[in-house]
Amino acid sequence: MSRKKIVILGGGITGLVSAYYLSEKYSVILIEKERYLGGSAAGFIYKDFILDCGPHKIYTELPGIINEIKKITPLIKIKKKNSIYLKGNYYDFPLSLGQIATRMPITAIRAGLDMLKKQFTNLPDDSYENFLVNRFGKTLYSLSFKDYAFKIWNSNPKELDPELARRRVAVSGFSELLKSIITKKTSKISAEFFYYPPNGIKQIIDSLISKIKNQKSKVLTNANISEIRIKNNKVDFIRYGKKRIFPDYVISTIPLDSLSKIIKPSNPLFDRASSSLKYQKLNIIYFILKKPRALKDCWIFFPEGRFIFQRVSEQKAFSPRTSPRNKTALMVETTREISPKLIDRVIGQMEFAGILKKEEIEEHFVKSIKKAYPLYHKGFLNVLKEINLYASSIGNLYLLGRQGLFNYNNMDQCWDMALKISTQLRNNHNKEDWAKVERYFDNYKIVD
Repeated sequence: MSRKKIVILGGGITGLVSAYYLSEKYSVILIEKERYLGGSAAGFIYKDFILDCGPHKIYTELPGIINEIKKITPLIKIKKKNSIYLKGNYYDFPLSLGQIATRMPITAIRAGLDMLKKQFTNLPDDSYENFLVNRFGKTLYSLSFKDYAFKIWNSNPKELDPELARRRVAVSGFSELLKSIITKKTSKISAEFFYYPPNGIKQIIDSLISKIKNQKSKVLTNANISEIRIKNNKVDFIRYGKKRIFPDYVISTIPLDSLSKIIKPSNPLFDRASSSLKYQKLNIIYFILKKPRALKDCWIFFPEGRFIFQRVSEQKAFSPRTSPRNKTALMVETTREISPKLIDRVIGQMEFAGILKKEEIEEHFVKSIKKAYPLYHKGFLNVLKEINLYASSIGNLYLLGRQGLFNYNNMDQCWDMALKISTQLRNNHNKEDWAKVERYFDNYKIVD
């Protein structure tokens, strides 16, 4: 008896992990349009370096996920150290009460007055800005959140949906932040450690690919899908090149606007809703330095608007195996358009912040992720309802992952999604059951 056939669209972490679990029982064909796999979690080799597409740590509060990842690859446990640069000084992250009081006394007093005067309890929770001002006060909001929102999402925080703050800000407000600082119980804000593969995130991707192929499933790259034919509320076939695949199930982890363009016949409501969703591009500037180490930290946040980058990380801080002994690589993240002038400004600002000296730079290059972040503009949840209504009507089509569900999640949560879809299909659950699982996905919380 032949095994049922599952087609997975997209070879990012969600697609690969889904293929890994489902290949044990089904014949899986994973189709990726790029020549490489891993999506935004991809890694690559550059000369003597093993580099990630931006910093990727493995940490989770979801039960069982770390053990599942360890089945794929060994992991090392890293003591996490990261900082935040504010008003000309470096601070430990999460902030300590002593640092705030001694280095930013006026800011500390103003934040306290915000709390005492209850100046931040009267705004409607109708935007990212209002949601955070209501819970942290204007002082802390302006210090840590406002400019950072402009930099990462390239959007006015007044136009961003409050759901973004609910999902991406680890603590519920000033009171919880203060309590965690005083009691030194900061696990809800920032993990004390994280896990990482000795040879970079690429090690996970390569191991997943190997295990999928060992199950006699297929992984196709450079493969452009021209059509997903819908018939009688099911995916009838998928066309790529001159070939057609007739699947029992389809799992799409690709961006929703990309999916809508290949579904035939088209659905006007789905097309309109998908095309209205926006994404933010991320540029990563890699600097190869002629020195063994550059930072004391794994990464440093730069929330202030005067800096044109938002985070600087060092690959060697994640694993010493990823870089030569006498050199190191910094990854500088920015959403600005890259130009020689911008890179010169980045170098000047890093010199100003004491991260490097220009003469230490051996070379630099840039990698870009076109759709790195879903943009949660006001009203996006209503748009997603229309999309999910259509997807739920297609009996054998499932949306999954950061791109497929427009769910701003992390790698551990992508892994959890893959486990959930595996359970769904193995146990022949119906679409009503899956709708409950999708609501569970919406409750993911991010702990840095």
